[in-house]
Parts: sequence; C-alpha cells; structure tokens
Amino acid sequence: MHILEFEYVIERELSEIIEERYPLDWKEDVITHELARRFRSRFRRITLHGTRYPLEVEWEVYKLHGSRETAHGDIGLLIRYKLPTGTLLEGAGFLEAKIRARDSSSFPQARPDQVKRILARSPQTRLLLYDYRPVPVLDEPFDIDFDWDFFPHPLYRRHLDRSRVTHGPVLPLQLAATINQYDDTLYRFCHSLAHQFSRRYFHLHDLDFSQSAIQTVKGFPADLDSPNIIMVIRAAVRGQELPEEFRPSDDRYGAIE
Repeated sequence: MHILEFEYVIERELSEIIEERYPLDWKEDVITHELARRFRSRFRRITLHGTRYPLEVEWEVYKLHGSRETAHGDIGLLIRYKLPTGTLLEGAGFLEAKIRARDSSSFPQARPDQVKRILARSPQTRLLLYDYRPVPVLDEPFDIDFDWDFFPHPLYRRHLDRSRVTHGPVLPLQLAATINQYDDTLYRFCHSLAHQFSRRYFHLHDLDFSQSAIQTVKGFPADLDSPNIIMVIRAAVRGQELPEEFRPSDDRYGAIE
C-alpha cells in the first residue's frame, strides 16, 4: 500500500462513519469505536511504500471493558518500532476525541478541568475533533512524483487533485488549551487524522517515551486510568523482523474484531 493510498483510506473511512452517524447517532464514543474497528480491519497487516524505506506494519486494537472517565485520552497508541540497526523503540501516543455540537461551531464536551488533567499525564496528547462538515487543513499538497505501480487505482488518483480536507482535524491539546477556545477557530492550526498517523506517528513524532506513559497504555498498574481504546502498532523497515507482540490484560481489554 502506498502512503498516499493509506492516507486516502483513512479519510474515506472516517468520512463514511461521519455520514452514517450524523445527525441521529452523533456520539463521540460510537464514532471512535467504529473508527478503531475499521483501522484494525483495513490495516492489520500492510507494507507501506512511498516512505524513505518500505515499512512493515501490524496493527491490533483493543477496547477497555466497560467505560470510565480517563486521564489519558480516548485512544492510546503503543508504537513498537524496530530501527534498521535492530534497536527497538517504544513510545506512547494519546488522542483525545471531541465532537462538534449539532447546532453550533463549538465542542462543548471539551472541559478545561479534564484537559488540564490529561496534559498533566502526557503533554504529547493530541486533540481529535469530529466534524460533520469537511475541514480544510494544513497538510502539504500531494507529491505525485512516485511510482504508479504502487498506486494503481484510478479513484485514488483522482483524489490527488482535491484540496486537503478531513472530518477529523488534529492539533496538539496543549495548543488548544493555551488558546482556550474550543470551537472551529482551532481549525487553522490543524492537520488531518491521516497526516497524524502517516507523517507524525509513523516517524515517531508526537510520542511520549516516558515509562509512565508507556505503562499506562499497556494497562499497568491496573488502578490507573487507561485509554478506552488501545492501538498496538508494530513496525519495522522491510527486511527486519517485527518487534514482539504485546497484548494487554484480558481482564481489562478485549480485542476489537
């Protein structure tokens, strides 16, 4: 899969979910759960081309049993990345999702007390904003100077001619907290959800490498709040063996099928 195809699929899946859920089932947790399920289905095992080195990726997704108010965002990522030297790097990423109100441009569920608590645990947390309207974002224009053999689908090629928009703009939660105005004025600082994965997380940016953050995503210790959804992403340059698997405790998490 070419990196541009990967980005296209993320944005297409998100757009379909938003279209299905708005306005009658316009709920943040429902959208997040369906998005995680589709990620697991589409990207469980892929080889990404169009990056500096082809990248082997395996992706598993787990859901917390029950629900709770979390101090670590709605989605936690455990990224286990093997360098060409064989060195294993492990980092944690956090996405806090909020949903736009049906009748205004605000995100009323963004509460300053919760934001402060999340940032105290991990300042690397990103804010993911679900919007029923497409949002222009800061993503760089498509670079179409690549081998079409890895990007053969005419539908995807036509997509390259469009401006970069998303139904899930993303920005640093710390920046949003500093602005302290949770509405569509934040969009001028946002990239797409696809960009956050392909250009940031897959390059080990915006991750928290502290042991406390990593252990929280893993679910240790059990008395700490953990994200409602955990994505375990194992990656290695093609030719390297993938890092060892990690599966959270069955007592706390179940796999999303």
